[in-house]
Amino acid sequence: VDNVLVAGLARTRREAYRIARDSVGHFVGHVCEALRVSHVITRENWRDYVTLEMTPEARRLLFEPSGPVILATGHLGSWEAGITAITSARPMFAVARLMDNPFVQRFLERHNFRGGATIIPKRHGFTGEAMRRWRERRAALTILFDQFCSSGAPVPFFGHTVPVYTSPARLHLRTGAPLLVGGFLRTGTLRYKMVAIGDPIVAPADGQPHDAAVRALTAELIRRLEAVIRMAPEQYLWLHRRFRGIPVPEVPER
Repeated sequence: VDNVLVAGLARTRREAYRIARDSVGHFVGHVCEALRVSHVITRENWRDYVTLEMTPEARRLLFEPSGPVILATGHLGSWEAGITAITSARPMFAVARLMDNPFVQRFLERHNFRGGATIIPKRHGFTGEAMRRWRERRAALTILFDQFCSSGAPVPFFGHTVPVYTSPARLHLRTGAPLLVGGFLRTGTLRYKMVAIGDPIVAPADGQPHDAAVRALTAELIRRLEAVIRMAPEQYLWLHRRFRGIPVPEVPER
């Protein structure tokens, strides 16, 4: 509730509570649905379940792959189901956190959680071998970059300057791989909308990116992600302590 209020998405605590409550409900439903989506959505029928909201350039980049691409997103919509759906269209890598409990991790693997994506454990980072395979397979790489990062770049997010992970910006500037920002929003039971904001970001690779360039690009990425969150704030994971140290504004109860 406090995060919703800090983001300025509600004028009263009652309205903020509704958004927060719907967000938790969406998250629980999303996890349950993600366990089923790979049994329903296939390489042959995925277009029956997923609509696209993006520019023609973004669509060609995603579904007519001539090289690797970076997809920057957040804990928004049905991101786990989105990984499964996108793997129906092209090879995919995803930087993700494995479960601490090995029994839970094995359960998810048996149920094809995250579909056919190649998972790069978050704590290991994007190694040289992973980068080689990503390039050779001309795959999409999904990075969720919206959580609090004390060592990240301070950029505007919902009207507040907060530190943001710079991984997508640094990888893009280092490799020159095109970059898209968007989300995979739920529109109904096993029905989704894949959104990409604006045209693909394309910059020449410069080896070791400068901090100023990284910060400027990160600010643009988080601006685009905020635009997607505003489309469906009830589908964002407001449970994260995203706005640490920022006071909660005083608003009426109702």
